[in-house]
Amino acid sequence: MKPVSLVFLITIMVWPACSAPEGGEGSDKVPHQASAPRPAYFPQRVWASCDFELLRKDVVWIGHPETENIPAYPGNRRALRARSMEGADRQKYLAIKPVSYPRMGRKNLVYFRYFLKGAHSIILELFSLEANKICRVRLAGLVQGEWSEAVADFSLAGVTPIEPGARMNDLVLIAAPESGAKAYELIVDDVVLFSDDSEGSSEAKEPFPRRVISVRGFDPVEEYHPWTHTDYRILRKGDFLENDWGVCQALQNEGGQLKRIRLIIDPPQAVGASTRLRFRYFVKGAARVQAMIFDLTDRDNRHIVLENPVQGAWQQATLDFTADGIKNNGDQTPFEPGSLVDDIFFMAWPVDGGQVELLIDDLVLYDAGP
Repeated sequence: MKPVSLVFLITIMVWPACSAPEGGEGSDKVPHQASAPRPAYFPQRVWASCDFELLRKDVVWIGHPETENIPAYPGNRRALRARSMEGADRQKYLAIKPVSYPRMGRKNLVYFRYFLKGAHSIILELFSLEANKICRVRLAGLVQGEWSEAVADFSLAGVTPIEPGARMNDLVLIAAPESGAKAYELIVDDVVLFSDDSEGSSEAKEPFPRRVISVRGFDPVEEYHPWTHTDYRILRKGDFLENDWGVCQALQNEGGQLKRIRLIIDPPQAVGASTRLRFRYFVKGAARVQAMIFDLTDRDNRHIVLENPVQGAWQQATLDFTADGIKNNGDQTPFEPGSLVDDIFFMAWPVDGGQVELLIDDLVLYDAGP
């Protein structure tokens, strides 16, 4: 897609939740905190993300695309530069909006990379849709003039509390210049919004993602239907569901007993140096489950098989497609950073021709880094 199309889209959008903080830039009404450390492990649940690589149908943003000053790692090509805020003295902002309105948890955090110059703090506004309120945090003492990373914790004392299960409408980042600064800038990349309700209990001890490529939580609202009923079904009730937020249910394939899920990545996204697929799954009556990612660059699926999966209980899986993915045609080639992917498939084969159930939830396709 041509860059001019991206600029056109993001400059015509209107963001009702983006407003100057109460009391101005120096107001004590916005709780101050230092950046929390980057988590050492993969969070309990990633519920939204944005890497600004390509226009996407699951998340939109306001800002100017940045292709020159970006974090340097394989597969990264674009960040987002803040734009001037109308009606506010020299303030700049950028915003992202997941169109599926994902559900937040008890302990909600926002991770992002940033390049900041001429300012030492950033205000983050997280808008809770159902409560119709803005939760604000000011990160102070930030690094100047080089790419760094920050984590804002919206569960700390003084921050407007977020009810577990509340839907997130948008995230806004605001910066204003220090006194006397003639020029300043804010660029952001690799935003990851996540919950860590049971901190430190990561059983797999997977690293925190370097870049999140795609997130699927399957928690739709009535007016938003991103799925097609031929590829999978959203299931919201059942004895084996942990809540009524929604999970992805596999459908019968035509002419057979195989159960299948297809998740379309539109537009195709670029993978990283260590591409992994993390998800929770529930199976009954399945002899094996196969996960596949379609490598659009190499024009073939790469697959990994889960043999003899645990039956009747929710399990966590993390599959390393860079190291372990096998091409269907047998012509094994490296899964190179920057390769485009446009589909994720799951297939479950029944035991001895019986009935099989396959459910998927909390899916994250990500680059684990080195």
